[in-house]
Amino acid sequence: MVRMLTFHDDSSRWEKAVNTRNTPRTPVRNRIASHLKPLALSVLAASALVASLSAEATQFGVRVVNDSGKPVSGASVCIGLPGNFKQFGALFTDADGMARVDVPNVPLVVTISKTRFSGMRISEPARGFNLVKQVTLSDGIPGPRCRAGSTTAGGPAIAIDSVDVIEVADTTTLNISVSGAPSHYRVATTDAFDGARWQQYQPSVELPLSLAEQGQIFLQLRRYEEVSKAWLEARSTVVEVRLPIAAR
Repeated sequence: MVRMLTFHDDSSRWEKAVNTRNTPRTPVRNRIASHLKPLALSVLAASALVASLSAEATQFGVRVVNDSGKPVSGASVCIGLPGNFKQFGALFTDADGMARVDVPNVPLVVTISKTRFSGMRISEPARGFNLVKQVTLSDGIPGPRCRAGSTTAGGPAIAIDSVDVIEVADTTTLNISVSGAPSHYRVATTDAFDGARWQQYQPSVELPLSLAEQGQIFLQLRRYEEVSKAWLEARSTVVEVRLPIAAR
């Protein structure tokens, strides 16, 4: 089969006979694939760039104030994701009402609470830049709660390093070694500390008989300071202490 193809240019018009019967043809799908390959690579490169940018850490913070606009120190701030409100940090505000954490460029859930104030939980969109947002806690009934960790923003940690159980006659004493400067302690039979009151800290704590007869107890320390009309509070993690009741 002979097909006549006509070519045009600016200077002349001419014809050329081309024998198409023996001319190999590239399948259409191969020609399409060859054109799409650079496009696919470009899409993959763009996706990788977006993923890289979204993973870059920025800093998000809150400045907590009361209805009068004064800083609220010692407020608990949890910053995380839905289902894990402490994913990126759980800490207390400092004397200026500030708390900051490093976060990836993703949407956030922020929970802020303090005793005597109505707690709040807000959603923040993903941002690629540092931000400090001011929020107001109002007096009122409790709302969402954040249980912060053992540090005050910009302050020292309170940690229980070790606990030695000493038994002499019918007396059981806890000798506590700590990091930081705790002001209070509390002990209870459960880690919820239901009904347990904070007591003035001392490195040796004599347990009442009701606790000494248990197989295990839970211990926590805190540092509590009054600051003007607010307060600062930092708590240690809860430590389980096993008591050697079998030896009695």
